[in-house]
Amino acid sequence: MPSGEAQGQGEDPGAPDAQPSQGDVPPQEEHAGAKEEKEETSESKRKVFTPRELYQASVESNAAVDKVKTAASASLALSGFGVLAWHHWATFATFNCLGGGLVLLGAALAPRTAGRRALSGNKNGEGYLKLKLLNNSERWKVDQKALNELLGIQAAPSELLKAQKAEEKEEGKQLKEALEQRNKEISEAVKAGETVSSIQARLRPRTFVFDFQPPMTGMARPDGMKKELEDLREIISFILHSANSPHDQAVVRIASPGGMVADYGLAAAQLLRLRSKGLKLTACVDKVAASGGYMMACAADTVVATPFSLVGSIGVLMATPNFSKILKRNDIDFIQLTAGKWKRTVGPFSEVTDEAREKAQEDIRIVHEAFKGLVQEQRGGLNVDEVATGEVFLGAEAKSRGLVDRLATSDEVLDEFMGVSDVIQVSVAAKKKGVRELLEGRLEAAEVACGAFWQRLTGSGSVVLESSDPQIQ
Repeated sequence: MPSGEAQGQGEDPGAPDAQPSQGDVPPQEEHAGAKEEKEETSESKRKVFTPRELYQASVESNAAVDKVKTAASASLALSGFGVLAWHHWATFATFNCLGGGLVLLGAALAPRTAGRRALSGNKNGEGYLKLKLLNNSERWKVDQKALNELLGIQAAPSELLKAQKAEEKEEGKQLKEALEQRNKEISEAVKAGETVSSIQARLRPRTFVFDFQPPMTGMARPDGMKKELEDLREIISFILHSANSPHDQAVVRIASPGGMVADYGLAAAQLLRLRSKGLKLTACVDKVAASGGYMMACAADTVVATPFSLVGSIGVLMATPNFSKILKRNDIDFIQLTAGKWKRTVGPFSEVTDEAREKAQEDIRIVHEAFKGLVQEQRGGLNVDEVATGEVFLGAEAKSRGLVDRLATSDEVLDEFMGVSDVIQVSVAAKKKGVRELLEGRLEAAEVACGAFWQRLTGSGSVVLESSDPQIQ
């Protein structure tokens, strides 16, 4: 039958079901899958901006707006003065009014910059401290441009330059969206009752960096630390006055082999002021932080050292020459009057008795125990008896012993902080000195040197937290 023939030719009842081809996928499902894949790709390429980048972008945007306002106000004001100068007769009173109106409009449009200039400091006054922003992205632009010219990157293929412009355009779009979202969050925070200073501190955290690197000239001088301690006090007082503890941090770069007990005890106490106010402190050791230097370093929340830096030397030293035998051999009497049995235990000109030697050794032991106690308090979990032998350790070994938390240079640490905060270096501004000040400084230096020499010669054996390790000396 014709119908049967048609049926046999058109479809085989016993054949398996045909698999749908790619073209059989419903268009709606295909479009939905492609859209989701495209959204996932765009999300993976989307740049995440840090709070500092957003804050800096808003500052630059406001600066651009101010430039436009300045240009517009200057143009209007000049136009107004031109009209007034050209039409100054009474018969042209209308033009005079127009000129005066343009001048007033230009003044109204001018950006209010007086307050911002006031923030930069009084030009007539001299600040005690010098502040420098370390994460200045502009400082490498000239060198980067020279490098690009050297490698011929600026003459790249047109398609590559086109793609680069497209990426920059997309990044600018994403930045604009992030700024709008940030501004929305600020409005919500203000409505919730958060103060402006708190919002600003949260959006733009700061990291204050300062150095403690007294001259390494052997045995500590009696007055050699005076200026360093004064500068340290002023810097820390400024940081405490300026910082917001929940968001801001501090970094101290230490390079010291130690010195007098009282000097470094005070220096460590100054650093502890930061921690007592809730400000996180990081101590960086690039070269050496031994004895008193480590006493300061352990006062920080985190201690970072380079692998070959010299760290430790948790010990106490007391040394003085003794000329009693020379005096006795030349029939010279040394007369010394004291009130109090232990006013002088060991001296350079009197014979040292066993009882006096034991007392001096006990004094050293007391200082050592106090040193160990401070280290144990600040470095919880450390076996202080194992490391408080006066030994100096390389940074890598110091980390394995618990004296150091991390191995890195101070530059690496600061680079990490630059990604999330403004890194501000705080130092003491150099004072301009005239001839009189220079002469007074020379005389003071000579006086200090003579006093140090006499103290070394005739002193009672000053107790110091200074490493005598040959590697450091």
